[in-house]
Amino acid sequence: MKSKKILRVHHNVITYSEDKWVLLKNKRVDAKKLLELFVNEGFKPIVHGSIARGDVHESSDIDIVFIQKVPSFQIEYILSKNGYEKYFKEIIMATPLDTIKLYIHLGELESITIPLSKPDKKFIEFYNFGGKINLNQLNLDIRVPGIDKRLVLIKPYSKGHKEISIIGNEAYAAKEVGISIDTINERKKVLIRRNKHGRTGVFLKRQMLINESTEDVIKKLAKQKSIVRKKLFKI
Repeated sequence: MKSKKILRVHHNVITYSEDKWVLLKNKRVDAKKLLELFVNEGFKPIVHGSIARGDVHESSDIDIVFIQKVPSFQIEYILSKNGYEKYFKEIIMATPLDTIKLYIHLGELESITIPLSKPDKKFIEFYNFGGKINLNQLNLDIRVPGIDKRLVLIKPYSKGHKEISIIGNEAYAAKEVGISIDTINERKKVLIRRNKHGRTGVFLKRQMLINESTEDVIKKLAKQKSIVRKKLFKI
């Protein structure tokens, strides 16, 4: 998808059409189906991004995320027994300081993120930045504030949502989404750089075959890279 332009001065109020509400409902129904697979097995995943905020469009992703470290083989087993046999996996560590993550791409618009190393504050606050909700909140039809890739705070209200650029409003945005000002400034820096120069490479990216064991692959990577090894065994 084409990068969204950063909006430095922006205030707007968006009123949703009937079609927009229907689209949001349908996206949330699909998200619920995925969340329920794991909640019924005792896990506590969340859905992240526009589905949590409400500002969806036709190509909005359904991003299911496990905030806590969980056994990836159990997640794959749950997928398998519910008919998900064909999917694409990759292990990514964006920078040497980031949490190591497993991405399971179920389709063009559906993915699951699992931390393979201990989730740190940066990892957790990343999802608060964009907005996140759990299954109970979905069932209650709750929408939450979050910040999109334009650096615009999306604040839901009864008829749609309100928008304000976080540039110059960093403290307000941090309070609204419940994260530190440091995370706001760090994400702002990353997104402005990405908007100007495009996406850059990542420190570690290992694409996997569906029949490869995530646990075996991550052990091999740990043997090859000391940074991976230190992340995995960090207490």
